[in-house]
Amino acid sequence: MGNYDFLRELGNLAVVTRLKRVSDAMLHDGRRMYKELGMDIEPNWFVMFRILKKHGRLGVMDIAEKIGLAHPSVITIVNKMIKAGYLKEEKSPGDNRKRMLALTEKAEEKLPEFERVWSAGTAGFKRMMNDVDVLAFLDTLESRLVEGGFRTRTLSELKNPREVRIVEWDERYAKDFGMLNYEWIAASYTIEKHDREILDNPLEAIIEPGGKIIFALVDDLPAGTVALIPMGENDLELTKMAVAPEYRGLGLGDRLMQACIDKGREMGKRALILESNTKQMAAINLYRKFGFRETPLDPNSEYVRANIRMERVVRGV
Repeated sequence: MGNYDFLRELGNLAVVTRLKRVSDAMLHDGRRMYKELGMDIEPNWFVMFRILKKHGRLGVMDIAEKIGLAHPSVITIVNKMIKAGYLKEEKSPGDNRKRMLALTEKAEEKLPEFERVWSAGTAGFKRMMNDVDVLAFLDTLESRLVEGGFRTRTLSELKNPREVRIVEWDERYAKDFGMLNYEWIAASYTIEKHDREILDNPLEAIIEPGGKIIFALVDDLPAGTVALIPMGENDLELTKMAVAPEYRGLGLGDRLMQACIDKGREMGKRALILESNTKQMAAINLYRKFGFRETPLDPNSEYVRANIRMERVVRGV
């Protein structure tokens, strides 16, 4: 099996499961760490320490509202922390029926030690993810869930499915080919000379030499594209693959990739070859999903940003 991962193969369908997998792995790792350090706390208790340190006393409902967790989840954490001696219950001055929570003397005494570990953990996590803005991703995900959650968006797609068509080169889409690619390249890299040679002259650079440009149309609007450029007599370079941000999540990348493989076979080619950058993890995972395997870099690559080369044999497969 090697590095085979079924959840990666499922793509967007498994996003929630993968988030759960990451969460479980980090919690498990945290429990092991606390055990090794001789600390009798759980990884998800830190938020309770921090919020009660800041506010002094809070009710369970207040805590649930402030941190955005379900009431039962907060109750579970609270009960464990009371049992461990870190939280105490007090009556509310204004309502004897209300359950107020506060840190115990044990918690106050242990906090400096915990804070030292949490600071080290934060520093370690930042180094691990120094090239990924995780917080920005989470902010975007949470805000879009507020705008319309999984249920709302799924039901909307079921009621109003979008028509997706895969088509080949049409002069009408020449500008879209350039715009779709310039957008994603400029967002992460410097536009290179070879980019302009291809994107500004797709007819001369791709079509006339015998290549193909494929488009994914959503409701007849160009939403994604990819190009195949002849490499010698037997291979094709798969390049300039792009999907507009507003159309991601519709499976267009899968549709375009399958179209490239089918076209390579139709043209009688040996393999599809591509160059990319490992920063583009979503793209790399897509290539691997469709059978691309890493090969040695081309020392004569025309792209400065290229740090990975991959190949997918299509003849007879």
